[in-house]
Amino acid sequence: MEEQDYILFENYLAGDLSADQILDFENRLNTDKNFKQAFTIYKQLSTNLEHEIGNKNKNSDFKANLDGISHKYFTKLEDQEHPIAVKKSFNFYKLAIAASIALVMGFFVYNQFSGGANYSDFNTHDTIDFSVRDADGNIGLLIKTTKAFNNKDYKKAKAYLEELLQDDPDNVEYNFYYAITNIELDEFAKAETILDDISQGSSAYNNKAKWYLALSKLKQEKEIECKAILLTIPKDADDYNQAIKLLNKLE
Repeated sequence: MEEQDYILFENYLAGDLSADQILDFENRLNTDKNFKQAFTIYKQLSTNLEHEIGNKNKNSDFKANLDGISHKYFTKLEDQEHPIAVKKSFNFYKLAIAASIALVMGFFVYNQFSGGANYSDFNTHDTIDFSVRDADGNIGLLIKTTKAFNNKDYKKAKAYLEELLQDDPDNVEYNFYYAITNIELDEFAKAETILDDISQGSSAYNNKAKWYLALSKLKQEKEIECKAILLTIPKDADDYNQAIKLLNKLE
């Protein structure tokens, strides 16, 4: 992808294109697979970047990840016969996103699902114990949910969690583990909708939701999107070391 493509992505998301330009852009999305893949990743990373910048306590790690990738990628380009010209008008961290995509897509092109990483190597879920909650008459259901999830009976655990969510639909913990059961049962769209919402929030589960979003992509063999999400996990996250391990395997 060229730098102007990433500028085009940003202008499209910002609503700065004319009607004719929008039509040309969307036609290209429908006909150019690589262009569509790059745009999907750019949009995901851009959303996470905006969220992280809004959280000053966690922003530095995300910036540092992009700084390193951008420096690595564009230094390589400068060493080539035709170095890239970086425009001052293009926001640096947006350029870093472009570098991230370029690296990820480059690894994808050269490695093409090398088999170095499998979902089963990383889906070691924390055990739960919902029975310690103030059950309000639901202690039996909480015990059954705990037992089913810890025994990896995800079909039963999902059904029990659905019952719990009927009474408490905004419970982040219930939603988080419900998403995991959906990943295990290959209900990816449902899981990712829930995890994306949690990852944009301020609960204790927001970084873990990013990790499981990445695992969902891994299980679907969507390595490009998996890597893009892994890059948004900050160093202070519980799953950061696992994220680095997975990134190394994917590369």
